[in-house]
Amino acid sequence: MEQDFIFDQQRDKCRNLILFVHGFTGDSSKTWTNKNGSSFPSLLLENAYIKEHFDVGTYRYFTTLLDLFADAKEKTRWIKNLIRRKTHKKERNLEISELASNLSNHFRFTLRQYDNIYVVAHSMGGLLTKCLVSDELKQNGSTKVRLFISLAVPHQGAELSILGGIISDNLQIDNLNPVKHFINSLNQRWVSLDTKPATKYFYGNYDDIVTKDSAIAIDNIEKDVISCAEDHNSISKPSDKSSIVYISVQQFLEEAHKHTHLQDKGFQKLPADEKLDDELFVIKLIIADIAEESQTQAKEVFFNAEYARKLFSSRHDKKQIQLLFDNIRQLYKDSYDGYLADEIMNSGQLLAEVHTKITDSDSNLLKSLSLALQPYHKKGMLHQLANDGESDIWWSQERDLTTRGDKK
Repeated sequence: MEQDFIFDQQRDKCRNLILFVHGFTGDSSKTWTNKNGSSFPSLLLENAYIKEHFDVGTYRYFTTLLDLFADAKEKTRWIKNLIRRKTHKKERNLEISELASNLSNHFRFTLRQYDNIYVVAHSMGGLLTKCLVSDELKQNGSTKVRLFISLAVPHQGAELSILGGIISDNLQIDNLNPVKHFINSLNQRWVSLDTKPATKYFYGNYDDIVTKDSAIAIDNIEKDVISCAEDHNSISKPSDKSSIVYISVQQFLEEAHKHTHLQDKGFQKLPADEKLDDELFVIKLIIADIAEESQTQAKEVFFNAEYARKLFSSRHDKKQIQLLFDNIRQLYKDSYDGYLADEIMNSGQLLAEVHTKITDSDSNLLKSLSLALQPYHKKGMLHQLANDGESDIWWSQERDLTTRGDKK
């Protein structure tokens, strides 16, 4: 009986797993192995960061083109197992929802040691992953999947499946049909998810099986899309470490791991040796006569935001961070205009109002691609803005920094 999982690296205390999931008619070896005999998992393990922080494995499930092939394959296995006196399990093509359910149960039991799973999925394996994530989030409100690398996945279906449906009643071929219920239902569920793992969509310029339009899922947030000069088969087996697929996947894994670490670490209290009293954002709070307790809170969220800034270092991350800064600044400006027009409102109320707006806007205006960024990080970003001498963030009508000593 073939194993469901093959590990290139597995350690008892590791909590992070990179899991490769093959596609239609693929397997746990050929899908990922290039013509030089090097596999995608083994190439990744040559990277020091990956090797230190992750286990790496591949998932295998049964998939054949025609039921005729499945029967022939099963007869061969039956004979081999009879000779070896092994128990034989007759397998057949299962529809994608059943494959997703099986993998979800593996997450719960077989892979229970892992808190964080980073999926690299090719072709139909991506639909399996997408179905699993959608089901787990709907049923449990959570999933172990922290990153979803989508390699030439037919999110809008594959037209060749229509021809395949003529010659075979394979349930998996039916699931890939762009006009059938499964694809459309899965897309609707995916779009409706409030939170989902960071997803990176790859498509091959020479892919005649999954087009660019199909390889990019319909979504309600901005998508991160990577094009590469590959076809449908070569995209899952980088030729070497200079391949754009290898370089980008390695980078995404490292970034996602750091983001997961930030999420797991949670809110951090300000260390005793962290001196922020001379920071510009603190001086502005003092000038506005903001209560010391509120100043302490501002220092703590600023500290958390600074910690996050160090982890969100890629160009894509910085673009998302800048968008958050722009929206946070606009929330502040709206409140500050109201403060200037209200003779009763004081500086402390202004600060509290902006903090409340940031919390209330976390699921819409300030929604980010990374689940690691919490409302307290975004409150800290407000004070990062105030710490920028070129950013017009103040908490009182008084804007003279020389009055700092009068407020102490």
